[in-house]
Amino acid sequence: MAAKALEHQGQSAMIVDTFTDEEGRLAALHRHGLPGAAGDAGLARMVQILATALGVPMAALSMLDRTQQVFLATRGLEGVPVGHADSLAAQLLAGPGPLAIADCTGDPRLATRAMVAGAAGIRAWLAVPLVTPDGYVLGAIEAFDTAPRAFGDGDMAIAADLAQLAMTHLAARLPESFDGLTGALTRRRFQAEVEREYDRARRYDRPAALVFLDLDGFRELNRSIGLQTADQILKAIANRSMETLRASDSFGRIGGEEFGLLLPETLAYEASQCAERLREDIARLRFRSPDGVLSVTASFGIAPLNAQIKSAVDWFARADIALYGSKQAGRNCVSFAAPGDDPEAPGRSGEGLPRPDRMH
Repeated sequence: MAAKALEHQGQSAMIVDTFTDEEGRLAALHRHGLPGAAGDAGLARMVQILATALGVPMAALSMLDRTQQVFLATRGLEGVPVGHADSLAAQLLAGPGPLAIADCTGDPRLATRAMVAGAAGIRAWLAVPLVTPDGYVLGAIEAFDTAPRAFGDGDMAIAADLAQLAMTHLAARLPESFDGLTGALTRRRFQAEVEREYDRARRYDRPAALVFLDLDGFRELNRSIGLQTADQILKAIANRSMETLRASDSFGRIGGEEFGLLLPETLAYEASQCAERLREDIARLRFRSPDGVLSVTASFGIAPLNAQIKSAVDWFARADIALYGSKQAGRNCVSFAAPGDDPEAPGRSGEGLPRPDRMH
């Protein structure tokens, strides 16, 4: 799914093309627990095996996010993220096959890229993409040499076997933890994270906030635009939400068009700033589809953890109440749960809102 910026009502809007599936690829990254696999000992061992087997001074295993190549394991190479324009592995996004280049300085696609023209001085390069069963390229396993050399079929076979092993390893790390469409945490996994954070924050008297967001009128939009376009919109919004969060935060899909953000070590005003930024980002998105250019908005409800919240179930319910408040206020806004709000009060079951019983 390609995206480009344009001016809309004095702000920079973002056009997202639903005819391509870059957002699906990025959702697959999250589904496989990336970039959380950085530093994984199993991946580091695979990189070491590749370097030793091929006799090269440098090797790496990396992921390709929206704008950068992010290294998960390296040998003989700095693990600093590289923009797509300077990344060799980003070339794999243009085609599904592995690549073996005897001398990158002679290849016009690669000669000016920083890893070739810069201090690393890479000449020979072999790369095999990390590909999901449904065909998404997540990243690559690569071998580099500072002298020109021709990689043989045996070299390629070793790298291909290690790429397949890496994908199996990544898939086994966090089974059934991620939503298959958006790459967000599943409802069950998000529930577990909320319970864990509730216990931690209570034990150490630390701040935390739970935020719910619901896409406004999305069920009606879904019926009018069709499932395929609706799914692309969900992927794009989930991806952008996850890209704005800290490593310590959690993002889960708790219903069809309903998501939750868990923000540890976050005060109420900080949670409000986070929600407002994300609300504005979502409102700026424009989706090019067979039905024309579409836009969506989202309503947010925030429940800062306080002394009146007696359990994780109660915390969930109060975020639900806050979200209901945003729906009642006209949608496309951010609301807080008042300290005295009663989760059992009548009239709290707005259509499409995450209910407290989702915690059971």
